[in-house]
Amino acid sequence: MYRHVEGRKYWVEEQGEGQPLLLLHGFTGTLHTFDEVVEGLEGYRLIRVDLPGHGKTGVIGNVTMEEFCRDLSLLLEDRGLDSVALLGYSLGGRTALSFAQLYPEKVDRLLLESASPGLATSKEQLARQAKDKALVDKMIQEGIEAFVNYWETLPLFESQQALSEEKRSMIRKERLGQSPSGLSQSLMGMGTGVQPSWWDQLPALDVPVLLVTGELDDKFRQINQHMHKELLNSEWIEVEQTGHAIHVEKPSIFAKIVDEFMIQ
Repeated sequence: MYRHVEGRKYWVEEQGEGQPLLLLHGFTGTLHTFDEVVEGLEGYRLIRVDLPGHGKTGVIGNVTMEEFCRDLSLLLEDRGLDSVALLGYSLGGRTALSFAQLYPEKVDRLLLESASPGLATSKEQLARQAKDKALVDKMIQEGIEAFVNYWETLPLFESQQALSEEKRSMIRKERLGQSPSGLSQSLMGMGTGVQPSWWDQLPALDVPVLLVTGELDDKFRQINQHMHKELLNSEWIEVEQTGHAIHVEKPSIFAKIVDEFMIQ
């Protein structure tokens, strides 16, 4: 159902009872990206949100990472939750980490799938902003299908070619269901190039953190190796023969990883 916060409306779905676990999807995804994982999780109060620019939340303006985290804090209060465990994938992982940095008292534990703390230098941030602006122009000018055709060819998602045709079709359908303006607003508001960099703050994060990456995802394996060294209380799991989206490529294995981390 829609929940209204600070003049914006977010699509929120909730199911189950028990320890609260909030799941945040990645760029071009929706809360349904976790459907198969959720099937393998029992005994939890599962809360899922369509992020700004995505799914049923849709076009709500250029919401910054800080603004969304504040909205998320209010959404949790609205649900009567003082704190939650947070699981985030890619964009959702950056968001989950940002929320833990800004509202540490509201996070019990953090599970980051193929995520990063942002970019370390302003030079890197500016270069990424320029790259994302070019991506936005491409989306607006050529439309969602042309963008998705391009997005599917990124090396980051190469391992998804090994998935069944049915699953690849489902992923493509989810991506095609987005709007160019919504995805553009997401990049401009919460993209890697514009979000705060949390690298320097990682050693001060005092909650249990589980980092999960795929063996075939070299870029994020290296990022998470560095994160693991910086974090005070972290564990790092590498899933064999898997790329960037572990929850999609190996949902049952990923559900087991989540469950084991939650009951520690």
